Amino acid sequence: MIGQLLYKKLEWDSQTFGIPTAAINVSNLPEAALCALLREMKKEGFCLVYFPAQKPVSDTGILHSFDGILADEKLTFVKKLDAASESAADPHIHSYALPVVSEDLLQLALDSGLYSRFKVDPRFVHNEYQILYRIWIEKSVRKEIAQEILVYEDQDRILGMVTLGEKNGRGDIGLVAVSGLARGQGIGKKLMAAAEAYFRKKGYQEVQVVTQGINEAAVKLYTGSGFHLDKKLYYYHFWL
Repeated sequence: MIGQLLYKKLEWDSQTFGIPTAAINVSNLPEAALCALLREMKKEGFCLVYFPAQKPVSDTGILHSFDGILADEKLTFVKKLDAASESAADPHIHSYALPVVSEDLLQLALDSGLYSRFKVDPRFVHNEYQILYRIWIEKSVRKEIAQEILVYEDQDRILGMVTLGEKNGRGDIGLVAVSGLARGQGIGKKLMAAAEAYFRKKGYQEVQVVTQGINEAAVKLYTGSGFHLDKKLYYYHFWL
């Protein structure tokens, strides 16, 4: 059917969550077309559908009919990297060298997902966000989805971390987290500066980072580090 050109089945999500899951790949879909498409997808047997929209869904009837929830306001921040001279490296920050995920690193990864749409959506009741973020940090350590992990370590405790990669030709900051034991000490800004230094040395002209609109601490960190808002998407979950 023609609607199948507008969405794709997500095999990994379907297997991980145990329900047929798909994503609509058109962010500016008119609401009447969205309603018709969701009906078709329900007939096709999908149980969960992601819709990243350019603007909020105004027809609350659609949300009611298809058990929809605004699960995330996804914010992409971007910063251009200049050729400024580098400041002295912070001795507490270094590459994560272990071949496996330590308990400290795992806890930081889970902390970074506390505002995830998979945590915020109450229909996820089996700690799905923990599964996702555990896999994310494990794959990052194995360098499957990250080039590097920088950690802030003090007295043999990892108090902060940032994962670094590439997306769309930009340096890409993935997970960022600071331990609750060490917040308010400027560790987040130090990690961001170290991430920028890494990307600058790699020759990237821009760096990006994505966060959730409700994560005020992250938004403050990124804007305070000189990033500007580049894109905003409204992520809806429809439970069919």
